[in-house]
Amino acid sequence: MTDQAGTASAEPITALFADMSGSTLMYAVRGNEAAFQVTSTCLTMLEESVQQSGGRVIKRVGDAILAEFDDGESAVQAAVAMQHALEAPDCPVREDGVTVRVGIATGEAVHDDGDIYGDVVNVAARLTSLAGASEIFMTGETHGTLPDHLRESTRPIDQLALKGRPDWVLVHQYLWKQDNVTVQATRNARGYDAAIEITYGADTFALGENRPKLTIGRDPENDVTIEDDVVSRHHAEVILRGDKFLVVDRSTNGTYVILDGGDTFRVSREELTLAGSGRIFAGRQSMAPLRYRVRPQQQ
Repeated sequence: MTDQAGTASAEPITALFADMSGSTLMYAVRGNEAAFQVTSTCLTMLEESVQQSGGRVIKRVGDAILAEFDDGESAVQAAVAMQHALEAPDCPVREDGVTVRVGIATGEAVHDDGDIYGDVVNVAARLTSLAGASEIFMTGETHGTLPDHLRESTRPIDQLALKGRPDWVLVHQYLWKQDNVTVQATRNARGYDAAIEITYGADTFALGENRPKLTIGRDPENDVTIEDDVVSRHHAEVILRGDKFLVVDRSTNGTYVILDGGDTFRVSREELTLAGSGRIFAGRQSMAPLRYRVRPQQQ
């Protein structure tokens, strides 16, 4: 909530994103007007499920809605109500084959001018992108708030790496339909033991859980500054995402990665997972490289 002085304070909430699956294809195949009508009808149904479960609709985001709840139980009940509403015989978009995927996260958010902001909102959105059609994903924090009768219908997915976050998120799935459920093989959750060593000139950088990012570019604020006209001011990053290190290119001329004894890759406004050892070139291959070595993961 924001006070009169404009100072925002974070409050505990549960955020829910519900996103229509396949809407991009529907617009391409059905045409804009027909697809918009289906989308609008579907989003109205999702909003009704939120309100009936005691939640508050924050906004529509394209073909998705963002809502907040006071607790995880109400958010899960709303997500289940959405799925049942879309499968009901009298559903107005049933013949259009509309499905919805849901992401739920519990944490703190800042309220301002009718909107909500915070990591919890971003995590809920990322979970929605990971979920499949008609699936409900939630964080471990949300799972921990659920009563026993709801926990009985969940299963752990794994600790997953979400884009833009250096640490893992424990993800559970709520099984709102118990028929034809895939049997889950027994496994241990992955550990967190990723490390990489990067050397540029006389400088060596060790990345891992305590230091998850290295910035590269012409700007002197970068961790590695390369003064060359082909190097962008903020050229690239090496980041830890889950248990993997990636080169993320943000440049004009691209970033080259040459594996020791292997292939050469050009990364342009995209990402590449680093493995083994090799060299990273910003802008062109004729300049001094950053040398890297990924430490093997301990099981």
